[in-house]
Amino acid sequence: MKMKRLRPLFWRKSVSVVLSLSLLLPAASSALADEIPAGTRSGKVQEVMDLLEKHHVSAPSRKKLEDAAVEAMIAALDDPYTDYFTPEELQQFTSSIENNYVGIGVRISEDPLGIYIEEVFDGSPAKSAGLMPGDIIVAVEGESVAGMKSTDVTSKIVGPEGTKVNVTVLRGEERSDKQMTRQAVHIPPVSSRMFSGGIGYIEVTTFSSDADEMMGEQLDALKSQGLKSLVVDLRDNPGGLLDTAQQMAAMFVEKGVLIHTRNRDNINNQVEISGGEKQPFPVYFLVNEMSASASEVLTGALQDYGVVTVIGQKTFGKGSVQNMHELSSGGALKITIEEYLTPKLRKVNQVGLEPDIKVEGSVPQLLKALRLAGMKSFDLTLRGQTLEVEGQLVSDWFDVVRQDGKLYVPARVLAALADIGVLWNEEKRAVELTSKDGSVSFVPEGQQVQLKDGTSYVDIAAFTAKFPGISWTDDGRKATFRTSGE
Repeated sequence: MKMKRLRPLFWRKSVSVVLSLSLLLPAASSALADEIPAGTRSGKVQEVMDLLEKHHVSAPSRKKLEDAAVEAMIAALDDPYTDYFTPEELQQFTSSIENNYVGIGVRISEDPLGIYIEEVFDGSPAKSAGLMPGDIIVAVEGESVAGMKSTDVTSKIVGPEGTKVNVTVLRGEERSDKQMTRQAVHIPPVSSRMFSGGIGYIEVTTFSSDADEMMGEQLDALKSQGLKSLVVDLRDNPGGLLDTAQQMAAMFVEKGVLIHTRNRDNINNQVEISGGEKQPFPVYFLVNEMSASASEVLTGALQDYGVVTVIGQKTFGKGSVQNMHELSSGGALKITIEEYLTPKLRKVNQVGLEPDIKVEGSVPQLLKALRLAGMKSFDLTLRGQTLEVEGQLVSDWFDVVRQDGKLYVPARVLAALADIGVLWNEEKRAVELTSKDGSVSFVPEGQQVQLKDGTSYVDIAAFTAKFPGISWTDDGRKATFRTSGE
């Protein structure tokens, strides 16, 4: 009998900025050019550039040749994390790490009709214009954005500070045009909420300079509400500042080693954790294949100390440290200076971290973490591309299929709700769901299963007939799912 894993079709929807995978030490205090003896800055490279600039038929500019030389030197290193930034690129990179950008102040996701507004930030142009979560941007400057990638739409919306942008918004059946003036917007890197039973949830989207302070404040707020267990979500977090990861680690470990670093001379230096505290409640970390760099530093350390249970997928595997050097000619060079290992000397670079509990699919990952944290029953509401758990909006979402009056739900979501196992049986061409009472198969014949883009969707009516612990309703726009608990 041949088995294979079902391909998950779940999305973590948040799109706000694009951030390079980074683990940065504080910026170097001196310009790189000042660190290199003057006599070594001439020679062959200088001579070749002089000759090309003077004699080549294309009349290349000095800047073009210098940029090409820099790019060639970096390419020779075969290191994707050593980069040269022009002054403009440096500003964009810094803004990305700090979650700053110039735009209208919304967090978005893709929608068949255009771009779905998931969140509107306080004090933003979008807030002033009356935009609300659930609105759909269907056009920018009169041009339809239906079917476009969110990154392409974002590039149309963002622009120089003080300039105007016109968007067309769909709210229900009503369309309206909104003109806004772009301004600098800071996207909060940390958000939190409290679920019933004292289950706290903190999501960290980047390790910006203020993320540790915000996490500490929100952790204290959750404690004041009777926190009994905590889920920390680092999925899709590409990293940021090492200092921030160090301060976050001190929220869970009293003292110890954060990472061991190994430089070009093979010298091992330790980054320490000190002045910290150990929490009196269980802590669960959510990670996935895009949890990288500073996310892996924090996760690897706390996993080694046994103070967290890690749930999800194997992490990205970015185990190197960079330093930023400003150039006297403008711009900067980001240079890989060290590789790091976890406190127990586990390698991370090009390897990643394995979770303690492996779960595929973003919604099943979230439900697994909440269940382990103590949630006895689940109340999910799916409206378009938004998902609420116990009435609170989360960043995860799953698709459903509505056909011939039936509602089909991804098999992995149903399995997660019922807390049972799921596999695709290739020989039988069936979805197999396994509980302590045995296995149940659902097949495409008889319209029990719909296959779409490699994902298996099961008729929820057929499913609940076999697993009655789940109830549901669907009006064609909003679907709710409830479990009875233990």
